[in-house]
Amino acid sequence: MQCSKLNNNFLKVKAKVSGFLIARIEKRNVKPIPVIIESKKNTITGLQYLLNAFTTYMSNNEYLGQNETSSGISITTSSGQTFTLPFNIQPTVYATGTSAMISFTVMDDSSSSYTAVNEQLITKSAGYNIPIATASLSITKQSDEILTLTWIITISISTSGGINYIPTLTPQSSTIQCVGYGNGCGICKESSANSLYPNIGGECVFEGFLSNYPQQNFVTTQLFTDIFYNTYGKGSSNPFTTYVNNSLYIYTPYCAEYFIVAFGNFMSYNGGSICFTGGININPIYLQIYMPSFTEPYMGIEIEFAT
Repeated sequence: MQCSKLNNNFLKVKAKVSGFLIARIEKRNVKPIPVIIESKKNTITGLQYLLNAFTTYMSNNEYLGQNETSSGISITTSSGQTFTLPFNIQPTVYATGTSAMISFTVMDDSSSSYTAVNEQLITKSAGYNIPIATASLSITKQSDEILTLTWIITISISTSGGINYIPTLTPQSSTIQCVGYGNGCGICKESSANSLYPNIGGECVFEGFLSNYPQQNFVTTQLFTDIFYNTYGKGSSNPFTTYVNNSLYIYTPYCAEYFIVAFGNFMSYNGGSICFTGGININPIYLQIYMPSFTEPYMGIEIEFAT
């Protein structure tokens, strides 16, 4: 599918990305523990790299962006030294009714002394270490101190045109239960779509998360937070995702009334039969689009990212 075929009838979502860095300095082996806390807003630099990587782990598109040696928070000191502190805990996801947030934390409890003057957040996506934000927070660490850096990225989400954002603190899953399964799809209204879906199931129902949202359009928190951090590799080759500048497109030639997307799986469902690219266990779920009438050759979503 070519970018020139994208139309203005896609459901629209806007995602504004911001962030800030918090530094915490505490004395080692001193009670009560003296604590210094500083914070600084960041500059988002790597949006296109992240969208490129999304199409890599979802559609096996070539990654063309920057790739650092390791992920974590890179520090440049006043003496010109640069080093990267690795994430000491798994990035943490938060969600509100209008936002998705992800928090990255690193710690330096060494006996080193230095003044940090510039920092860079390097996340992981599709197997690549991608620099995505910079800050210029000046903080001095002494040899008897522990430095903890927490970088919080917030994606503020606004929707229009009949699609909702569902905040999901944890990845949501569903299972397809069908009477029988086979190879090759033959239910698509737009016949060119049949060849894109290698698997089919008959007399199917969904169990789990999707069963709670019939005839609804939605995106979940994990669609956004997975873009900013994941441990996935390259996905299977398919034409369902692309990006243009800072806009991400997830779409299909019209097959059936539902288009459902999860990591490693694209599905089209007509209320009984389902054509899909992956397995029957769907996790994490990213989005669902419901379009009961075959009025356009394509159905999909456009997510416009901004800083």
